Amino acid sequence: MTEVRALNRDTAKQTPESVFESPLEIVNEILLTKGEKFATLNRWRRSILGELDASNEGMAMLGCASEQLTVLEAIEQAKARPKSRREPKTSN
Repeated sequence: MTEVRALNRDTAKQTPESVFESPLEIVNEILLTKGEKFATLNRWRRSILGELDASNEGMAMLGCASEQLTVLEAIEQAKARPKSRREPKTSN
């Protein structure tokens, strides 16, 4: 049986870390277009880079840097994934 659920698209796109547990979930989200997925992954990446930059300027990170680096790597892998997946051909 298919599970029906709602997705707040604006929240998902603006603060993906609050909606998705991993970048791969964005790739698998059927309610977002390929362009929205790519932009959302980039937004998440920029957010993490901003946090890491702030930590370099003295803001305390409480040991989260290694976790963030892991997420950054997962984002790059997820960004590569939609490009390698082919859309199924439709026959007319």
